[in-house]
Amino acid sequence: MQLWVPDGAVVIPLVMELDDSGGQLQLQGIPVTVETSDDGWLRRAEIPLQGVVVEWVDDLEIGSPAEIIADPPADIEEAPYVFGSGELTLEGTLTVPRSVSGPIPVGVIIAGSGPTDRHGDSPPSLRTGMYRQLAWGLAERGIATFRYDKRGVGKTRGTFDPSKTTFEDFVLDAQAAVESLHGDARFSKVVLIGHSEGAGIATVAVNRGAHVAGIVTLAGAGRPVLTVLREQLARQLDSAMLHHYDSLMTRYLDGAELQDVPPVLRLLFVPINRKFMQTSVAYDAADQMAQVRVPVLVVQGETDLQVSVLDSDALGAARPGSRVVVIPEANHVFKRTASTQLAGQVATYTDPSLPIVPELVNAIADWLSHVP
Repeated sequence: MQLWVPDGAVVIPLVMELDDSGGQLQLQGIPVTVETSDDGWLRRAEIPLQGVVVEWVDDLEIGSPAEIIADPPADIEEAPYVFGSGELTLEGTLTVPRSVSGPIPVGVIIAGSGPTDRHGDSPPSLRTGMYRQLAWGLAERGIATFRYDKRGVGKTRGTFDPSKTTFEDFVLDAQAAVESLHGDARFSKVVLIGHSEGAGIATVAVNRGAHVAGIVTLAGAGRPVLTVLREQLARQLDSAMLHHYDSLMTRYLDGAELQDVPPVLRLLFVPINRKFMQTSVAYDAADQMAQVRVPVLVVQGETDLQVSVLDSDALGAARPGSRVVVIPEANHVFKRTASTQLAGQVATYTDPSLPIVPELVNAIADWLSHVP
């Protein structure tokens, strides 16, 4: 069946396999396992893709939630901004400094992987506020930004089928966002700022002819997607399970039906995400970067657990003349942490009140001041 979500009027697929004790849901391609009591009450829900488990508790003591900053500073103006991409209408937030007059630069922020919204969040588990904080920081340096919800997320309007979504669809969205701002008299130039997977999307969009003056990659892969993914898994799996993963990934990309996926690997082989994975692995980040003909800034966090300085070095080597900045004690979402263990970084992914490192805003603003 399909589910209509009134907020944004987006239609998304909902697949259910339930019995008297619970079962499986697929909501917008995200698997959810639910358990119910004999009288029909929901007792437990698990979202493996996001590492979320919710259980019924008879007596719960609730503490004070982390502060979530929702309103921009007084000297920053924000407004909704809508653009079309194919049959979809996407919405984002345009952020501009109130004190600056005349044409100013504008950066288009492209989100990373998963169902990530314009702020860098994927509730309930991922709440970083990274893109909101980045937009506000750049506005304080006289730079406007536009950050938007990924297709199928937030206030997307139109029918969205994740099973047919490709990497190229997200590239087209980025191009459409750029074209909607290109030529706007308020802005002197447009640059793309891509985070994580968004860095690869930004790079391909530039090579497809997006009208930008430069490109910024934040924690972007510099090696093939499967190489980076396998490196991440090698830190978590034993050799036998890693070998099993290799076999499964080969068959997954070939379109085979998989029956032997262990729970620890299940989120990597969701059938509804197959088309996107097949198309995304076709792109080599370094090869794409070598084709870029506009100024490039590569920013990498030193304690990033998803990509590493190997990736920023590869991007910098692929595009001679690019500026590479490695920020000490900054992780994948550019929050300050010295820990190189996932357990030590969890708070930076779940507490949006934690600030991004100031070096990130400074690196972008300083680089942009030299971009013609």
